[in-house]
Amino acid sequence: MKADYSFRTHVEIKKQDLTINHRQTILLLGSCFTDNIGEKMLNGGFNCYVNPIGTLYNPLSIAKAFTLELPDEIDNYCSWLHSRVNNPIEEFSKLQSVIKDEADLFIITFGTAFVYRLKSTGEVVANCKKYDASLFCRERISQDEIADVWIDIITKQIQCKKGKDIRFIFTVSPIRHLKDGLHENQLSKSTLLLAIDKICKAFPQNCTYFPSYEIVIDELRDYRFYADDMMHPSQLAIDYIWDRFNLAYMDKETSDYISKFEKLNKTLSHRPSNPNDQEYITLINETNKKIQELRHAIQH
Repeated sequence: MKADYSFRTHVEIKKQDLTINHRQTILLLGSCFTDNIGEKMLNGGFNCYVNPIGTLYNPLSIAKAFTLELPDEIDNYCSWLHSRVNNPIEEFSKLQSVIKDEADLFIITFGTAFVYRLKSTGEVVANCKKYDASLFCRERISQDEIADVWIDIITKQIQCKKGKDIRFIFTVSPIRHLKDGLHENQLSKSTLLLAIDKICKAFPQNCTYFPSYEIVIDELRDYRFYADDMMHPSQLAIDYIWDRFNLAYMDKETSDYISKFEKLNKTLSHRPSNPNDQEYITLINETNKKIQELRHAIQH
Protein backbone atom coordinates (compact mmCIF):
# COMPACT_ATOMS: atom_id res chain seq x y z
CA MET A 1 0.00 0.00 0.00
CA LYS A 2 1.38 3.38 -0.99
CA ALA A 3 1.79 5.72 1.97
CA ASP A 4 0.12 9.12 1.97
CA TYR A 5 2.81 11.76 2.43
CA SER A 6 0.59 14.78 1.88
CA PHE A 7 0.93 15.75 5.57
CA ARG A 8 -2.26 17.74 5.39
CA THR A 9 -5.80 17.47 6.71
CA HIS A 10 -8.18 18.98 4.18
CA VAL A 11 -11.32 20.61 5.56
CA GLU A 12 -14.13 19.52 3.30
CA ILE A 13 -16.58 22.30 2.43
CA LYS A 14 -19.54 21.32 0.31
CA LYS A 15 -20.79 23.74 -2.31
CA GLN A 16 -23.53 25.63 -0.49
CA ASP A 17 -27.13 26.05 -1.61
CA LEU A 18 -26.72 29.71 -0.67
CA THR A 19 -24.96 31.67 -3.39
CA ILE A 20 -23.53 35.14 -2.92
CA ASN A 21 -23.72 37.64 -5.76
CA HIS A 22 -23.14 41.33 -6.41
CA ARG A 23 -26.85 42.17 -6.41
CA GLN A 24 -27.19 41.47 -2.70
CA THR A 25 -26.76 43.93 0.14
CA ILE A 26 -24.48 42.33 2.71
CA LEU A 27 -23.84 43.27 6.33
CA LEU A 28 -20.76 41.88 8.08
CA LEU A 29 -20.52 42.13 11.86
CA GLY A 30 -18.13 40.70 14.40
CA SER A 31 -14.48 40.28 15.31
CA CYS A 32 -11.50 41.76 13.49
CA PHE A 33 -11.56 38.70 11.23
CA THR A 34 -14.78 40.24 9.87
CA ASP A 35 -12.69 43.22 8.75
CA ASN A 36 -10.33 40.84 6.90
CA ILE A 37 -13.09 39.15 4.91
CA GLY A 38 -15.04 42.39 4.56
CA GLU A 39 -12.05 44.08 2.96
CA LYS A 40 -11.87 41.23 0.46
CA MET A 41 -15.56 41.62 -0.36
CA LEU A 42 -15.31 45.39 -0.79
CA ASN A 43 -12.29 44.95 -3.03
CA GLY A 44 -14.29 42.37 -5.00
CA GLY A 45 -17.02 44.90 -5.71
CA PHE A 46 -19.74 43.67 -3.36
CA ASN A 47 -22.35 46.02 -1.92
CA CYS A 48 -21.55 45.51 1.74
CA TYR A 49 -21.22 47.21 5.09
CA VAL A 50 -18.34 46.04 7.26
CA ASN A 51 -18.47 46.57 11.04
CA PRO A 52 -20.05 50.04 10.66
CA ILE A 53 -20.08 50.60 14.45
CA GLY A 54 -16.66 49.09 15.10
CA THR A 55 -15.22 45.68 15.90
CA LEU A 56 -17.33 43.46 18.16
CA TYR A 57 -16.05 40.22 19.66
CA ASN A 58 -18.69 38.41 21.69
CA PRO A 59 -22.09 37.19 20.39
CA LEU A 60 -24.16 39.24 22.85
CA SER A 61 -22.54 42.55 21.90
CA ILE A 62 -22.94 41.72 18.20
CA ALA A 63 -26.60 40.89 18.86
CA LYS A 64 -27.16 44.31 20.45
CA ALA A 65 -26.48 45.91 17.09
CA PHE A 66 -29.80 44.40 15.97
CA THR A 67 -31.84 45.53 18.95
CA LEU A 68 -30.76 48.98 20.19
CA GLU A 69 -33.19 51.72 19.22
CA LEU A 70 -33.44 54.44 21.88
CA PRO A 71 -30.79 57.22 21.77
CA ASP A 72 -29.85 56.76 25.43
CA GLU A 73 -29.31 53.04 24.87
CA ILE A 74 -27.09 53.77 21.89
CA ASP A 75 -25.04 56.38 23.75
CA ASN A 76 -24.57 54.04 26.69
CA TYR A 77 -23.57 51.16 24.39
CA CYS A 78 -21.11 53.26 22.43
CA SER A 79 -19.55 54.64 25.60
CA TRP A 80 -18.14 51.13 26.05
CA LEU A 81 -16.93 50.88 22.47
CA HIS A 82 -13.26 51.53 21.90
CA SER A 83 -13.74 51.96 18.17
CA ARG A 84 -14.09 54.36 15.28
CA VAL A 85 -17.63 55.48 16.13
CA ASN A 86 -17.64 59.28 15.92
CA ASN A 87 -21.38 59.92 15.86
CA PRO A 88 -23.14 56.99 17.61
CA ILE A 89 -26.73 58.07 16.88
CA GLU A 90 -26.03 58.71 13.21
CA GLU A 91 -24.07 55.47 12.78
CA PHE A 92 -26.72 53.38 14.52
CA SER A 93 -29.51 55.00 12.53
CA LYS A 94 -27.72 54.06 9.34
CA LEU A 95 -27.04 50.54 10.66
CA GLN A 96 -30.70 50.01 11.64
CA SER A 97 -31.76 51.11 8.17
CA VAL A 98 -29.42 48.53 6.64
CA ILE A 99 -30.65 45.80 9.01
CA LYS A 100 -34.36 46.49 8.60
CA ASP A 101 -34.63 47.53 4.97
CA GLU A 102 -31.56 46.77 2.88
CA ALA A 103 -29.57 43.73 3.95
CA ASP A 104 -30.59 40.29 2.74
CA LEU A 105 -27.37 38.54 3.73
CA PHE A 106 -25.69 38.76 7.14
CA ILE A 107 -22.18 37.41 7.73
CA ILE A 108 -21.59 37.09 11.47
CA THR A 109 -18.24 36.22 13.04
CA PHE A 110 -18.07 35.29 16.71
CA GLY A 111 -14.67 35.89 18.32
CA THR A 112 -15.01 34.81 21.94
CA ALA A 113 -17.57 33.46 24.41
CA PHE A 114 -16.02 35.50 27.21
CA VAL A 115 -17.84 38.70 28.11
CA TYR A 116 -17.37 41.55 30.56
CA ARG A 117 -20.36 42.64 32.60
CA LEU A 118 -20.65 46.01 34.25
CA LYS A 119 -20.96 45.16 37.95
CA SER A 120 -23.39 47.96 38.68
CA THR A 121 -25.98 46.86 36.09
CA GLY A 122 -25.04 43.38 34.89
CA GLU A 123 -24.93 44.74 31.32
CA VAL A 124 -22.58 43.04 28.86
CA VAL A 125 -20.28 45.66 27.38
CA ALA A 126 -18.85 45.66 23.89
CA ASN A 127 -15.37 46.72 24.96
CA CYS A 128 -14.01 48.07 28.22
CA LYS A 129 -10.46 49.11 27.29
CA LYS A 130 -10.88 52.71 28.44
CA TYR A 131 -12.24 51.86 31.89
CA ASP A 132 -10.92 50.42 35.14
CA ALA A 133 -11.04 46.62 35.24
CA SER A 134 -12.55 46.69 38.73
CA LEU A 135 -15.83 47.94 37.23
CA PHE A 136 -16.38 44.64 35.42
CA CYS A 137 -16.68 40.95 36.04
CA ARG A 138 -15.61 38.43 33.41
CA GLU A 139 -17.51 35.27 32.54
CA ARG A 140 -17.93 32.72 29.79
CA ILE A 141 -21.49 32.72 28.51
CA SER A 142 -23.19 29.44 27.65
CA GLN A 143 -24.05 28.04 24.25
CA ASP A 144 -27.75 28.17 25.13
CA GLU A 145 -27.57 31.86 26.07
CA ILE A 146 -25.93 32.66 22.74
CA ALA A 147 -28.29 30.49 20.72
CA ASP A 148 -31.45 31.83 22.40
CA VAL A 149 -30.52 35.45 21.66
CA TRP A 150 -29.68 34.76 18.02
CA ILE A 151 -32.66 32.52 17.36
CA ASP A 152 -34.85 35.43 18.50
CA ILE A 153 -32.99 37.86 16.21
CA ILE A 154 -33.26 35.60 13.16
CA THR A 155 -36.94 34.90 13.84
CA LYS A 156 -37.68 38.63 13.90
CA GLN A 157 -35.65 39.23 10.73
CA ILE A 158 -37.62 36.58 8.86
CA GLN A 159 -40.94 37.92 10.18
CA CYS A 160 -40.28 41.57 9.32
CA LYS A 161 -39.01 40.78 5.81
CA LYS A 162 -41.74 38.47 4.59
CA GLY A 163 -41.18 37.41 1.03
CA LYS A 164 -37.49 38.29 1.15
CA ASP A 165 -34.90 35.54 1.22
CA ILE A 166 -32.98 36.33 4.41
CA ARG A 167 -29.76 34.41 4.96
CA PHE A 168 -27.12 34.27 7.69
CA ILE A 169 -23.60 32.91 7.38
CA PHE A 170 -21.99 32.26 10.75
CA THR A 171 -18.32 31.68 11.32
CA VAL A 172 -15.92 31.53 14.26
CA SER A 173 -12.84 33.71 14.16
CA PRO A 174 -9.57 31.76 13.89
CA ILE A 175 -7.89 34.49 15.95
CA ARG A 176 -6.55 32.96 19.15
CA HIS A 177 -7.28 34.83 22.38
CA LEU A 178 -4.04 33.89 24.11
CA LYS A 179 -4.67 36.17 27.09
CA ASP A 180 -7.48 33.80 28.04
CA GLY A 181 -4.99 30.92 28.10
CA LEU A 182 -4.88 28.16 25.49
CA HIS A 183 -7.30 25.89 27.35
CA GLU A 184 -9.79 28.68 28.03
CA ASN A 185 -9.50 29.79 24.42
CA GLN A 186 -10.45 26.30 23.27
CA LEU A 187 -13.40 26.19 25.67
CA SER A 188 -14.52 29.57 24.34
CA LYS A 189 -14.29 28.53 20.69
CA SER A 190 -16.07 25.25 21.44
CA THR A 191 -18.92 27.16 23.08
CA LEU A 192 -19.27 29.34 19.99
CA LEU A 193 -19.24 26.33 17.67
CA LEU A 194 -21.92 24.53 19.68
CA ALA A 195 -24.08 27.65 19.77
CA ILE A 196 -23.83 28.15 16.00
CA ASP A 197 -24.69 24.50 15.44
CA LYS A 198 -27.88 24.98 17.49
CA ILE A 199 -28.75 28.17 15.58
CA CYS A 200 -28.22 26.56 12.17
CA LYS A 201 -30.32 23.53 13.13
CA ALA A 202 -33.15 25.87 14.17
CA PHE A 203 -33.07 27.58 10.73
CA PRO A 204 -31.67 25.08 8.21
CA GLN A 205 -33.06 27.09 5.27
CA ASN A 206 -31.72 30.44 6.44
CA CYS A 207 -28.44 29.75 8.25
CA THR A 208 -25.19 28.13 7.30
CA TYR A 209 -21.76 27.76 8.88
CA PHE A 210 -18.43 28.45 7.23
CA PRO A 211 -15.44 26.72 8.92
CA SER A 212 -12.81 29.47 8.91
CA TYR A 213 -11.69 28.39 12.38
CA GLU A 214 -11.19 24.77 11.31
CA ILE A 215 -9.34 25.80 8.14
CA VAL A 216 -6.67 27.61 10.18
CA ILE A 217 -6.51 25.21 13.13
CA ASP A 218 -6.86 21.87 11.34
CA GLU A 219 -5.82 22.46 7.74
CA LEU A 220 -3.15 25.16 7.75
CA ARG A 221 -2.00 24.39 11.34
CA ASP A 222 1.41 25.98 11.02
CA TYR A 223 2.85 29.16 12.58
CA ARG A 224 3.79 30.51 9.16
CA PHE A 225 0.07 31.10 8.69
CA TYR A 226 -0.01 33.45 11.69
CA ALA A 227 1.09 37.06 11.94
CA ASP A 228 4.02 38.05 14.15
CA ASP A 229 1.80 38.19 17.24
CA MET A 230 1.04 34.46 16.86
CA MET A 231 -2.66 35.23 17.32
CA HIS A 232 -4.00 36.70 14.09
CA PRO A 233 -3.95 34.84 10.76
CA SER A 234 -1.32 36.03 8.30
CA GLN A 235 -2.25 37.61 4.99
CA LEU A 236 -1.47 34.28 3.30
CA ALA A 237 -3.99 32.54 5.57
CA ILE A 238 -6.62 35.23 4.94
CA ASP A 239 -6.13 34.88 1.18
CA TYR A 240 -6.51 31.11 1.46
CA ILE A 241 -9.68 31.36 3.56
CA TRP A 242 -11.11 33.87 1.08
CA ASP A 243 -10.47 31.43 -1.79
CA ARG A 244 -12.27 28.65 0.11
CA PHE A 245 -15.14 31.01 0.91
CA ASN A 246 -15.37 31.95 -2.76
CA LEU A 247 -15.53 28.30 -3.83
CA ALA A 248 -18.22 27.50 -1.26
CA TYR A 249 -20.62 30.37 -1.91
CA MET A 250 -19.98 31.90 -5.33
CA ASP A 251 -20.60 30.75 -8.87
CA LYS A 252 -18.33 31.33 -11.85
CA GLU A 253 -20.10 34.51 -12.94
CA THR A 254 -19.65 36.09 -9.50
CA SER A 255 -16.00 34.96 -9.34
CA ASP A 256 -15.37 36.53 -12.75
CA TYR A 257 -16.86 39.83 -11.56
CA ILE A 258 -14.67 39.66 -8.43
CA SER A 259 -11.56 39.35 -10.61
CA LYS A 260 -12.60 42.35 -12.69
CA PHE A 261 -13.26 44.51 -9.62
CA GLU A 262 -9.99 43.43 -7.98
CA LYS A 263 -8.04 44.42 -11.08
CA LEU A 264 -9.70 47.84 -11.24
CA ASN A 265 -9.28 48.46 -7.50
CA LYS A 266 -5.61 47.53 -7.76
CA THR A 267 -5.22 50.36 -10.23
CA LEU A 268 -7.00 52.75 -7.84
CA SER A 269 -4.75 51.72 -4.94
CA HIS A 270 -1.60 52.65 -6.82
CA ARG A 271 0.10 55.70 -5.31
CA PRO A 272 2.26 57.61 -7.80
CA SER A 273 5.10 59.93 -6.84
CA ASN A 274 3.13 62.81 -8.29
CA PRO A 275 -0.64 62.45 -7.67
CA ASN A 276 -1.27 65.64 -9.67
CA ASP A 277 0.17 64.11 -12.84
CA GLN A 278 -2.41 64.47 -15.60
CA GLU A 279 -1.86 60.94 -16.91
CA TYR A 280 -2.52 59.53 -13.44
CA ILE A 281 -5.66 61.64 -13.00
CA THR A 282 -6.96 60.47 -16.39
CA LEU A 283 -6.24 56.84 -15.46
CA ILE A 284 -8.12 57.16 -12.16
CA ASN A 285 -11.12 58.80 -13.83
CA GLU A 286 -11.24 56.10 -16.51
CA THR A 287 -10.93 53.36 -13.89
CA ASN A 288 -13.76 54.80 -11.79
CA LYS A 289 -15.89 55.00 -14.93
CA LYS A 290 -15.19 51.32 -15.65
CA ILE A 291 -16.21 50.40 -12.09
CA GLN A 292 -19.52 52.24 -12.48
CA GLU A 293 -20.13 50.57 -15.84
CA LEU A 294 -19.42 47.18 -14.28
CA ARG A 295 -21.84 47.86 -11.42
CA HIS A 296 -24.49 48.92 -13.91
CA ALA A 297 -23.97 45.73 -15.94
CA ILE A 298 -24.41 43.60 -12.79
CA GLN A 299 -27.66 45.29 -11.77
CA HIS A 300 -29.12 44.97 -15.26
